[in-house]
Amino acid sequence: GSRRGEEPGLRERHILVHSDGAARGNPGPAGAGWVIETLDGELIEESSAYLGERTNNQAEYEALLHALAAIRPDRRTWLEIYSDSELMVRQLKGQYRVRNADLAERWGSVQEYLEKAAEVVLRHVAREENRRADELANRAIDVHLQAVQGPVGQTVAGTGSASRTPSPEESPGSTGQDARGGIGDGRNARHPSG
Repeated sequence: GSRRGEEPGLRERHILVHSDGAARGNPGPAGAGWVIETLDGELIEESSAYLGERTNNQAEYEALLHALAAIRPDRRTWLEIYSDSELMVRQLKGQYRVRNADLAERWGSVQEYLEKAAEVVLRHVAREENRRADELANRAIDVHLQAVQGPVGQTVAGTGSASRTPSPEESPGSTGQDARGGIGDGRNARHPSG
């Protein structure tokens, strides 16, 4: 049979995602960074968000959720996701169980997005190979911390609000840019059952 993304009249989008979450302390002030590109290396989106107080693992999932909300994958979308979080990648592939309730909720939200895509390849990469997303995540924390510092380094009261991570139902509009190119090899597909 044909794959969902190969129906006549549909143009495939092959998208590469680099995401990273960072927390200063565990939990501590956290940020998310993501870079979304076409297979040809054309930048679709590069962004970051301050997340509030999170653990590093929560920040990793939320970074990926922000990227997926920007992409809004559908049956034409082929995703290659790169993360330096071995735990998250293995959990999303079904190699590790998700025992933490907070992570389980985020895992479920990520899976909702991934199930909409034609194909998903998840890859664990070294931190050096995820450098730009890491820089963006840390910059989000730095910008927040600088904003709440008074002129003598004192914290300004009432500025500890955290941004919410978008759910699949309330994700923003798609960038609308299509990617050209081949498909993933499927060896690292998202979950053994799917």
